[in-house]
Amino acid sequence: MAEIKDKLTGDPNLYKAISLILTAAFVLNAIVLLTLNISSIEVWFDQLMGERRSFFIQLFFWGTTGATIAGSVFMANDKEINELERVKDRPNPTTLRYPNEIDVWLYVQRILSSGFLALFGAALLFAGLGYFDVSIDSLTAKHRVFLIVFCFLIGLFENRFLGTLNTLSKRIFEKHASN
Repeated sequence: MAEIKDKLTGDPNLYKAISLILTAAFVLNAIVLLTLNISSIEVWFDQLMGERRSFFIQLFFWGTTGATIAGSVFMANDKEINELERVKDRPNPTTLRYPNEIDVWLYVQRILSSGFLALFGAALLFAGLGYFDVSIDSLTAKHRVFLIVFCFLIGLFENRFLGTLNTLSKRIFEKHASN
């Protein structure tokens, strides 16, 4: 029981672990995205995976890049709140909450899930383009940039994207139930 309590109590030193994870994720994303955009590697990877799959892999990493930046901002705000609360004469225990091991893994989970949500969002956009008879195989540079920005923003604002999906699904089911 004491071991579980220790894991839930939190430790200010875990900010270093979270910072290391966020830095490693950002560097990994940057290396992958830069590597996949080197002309010779891009041609080779497109031949290996296919142009569409190759682009979807890039979209995954754009989504994780957005989540990494959002995680960095969240961690900075959380750390600042804890530092301000800690210096008070009577810190509020509900406000003063250091990260624990579970929080560290939740940062990793958010980064990965944002990448997959970015792919889901891109698939929704592709489905919409297909509905309007737009050829998905011949995306222009403007289409690609739009999809990259879209996936990056999904990673950055994952909670809002999930809220939007939840609202849309409720509307669809309510409309379907009323028919």
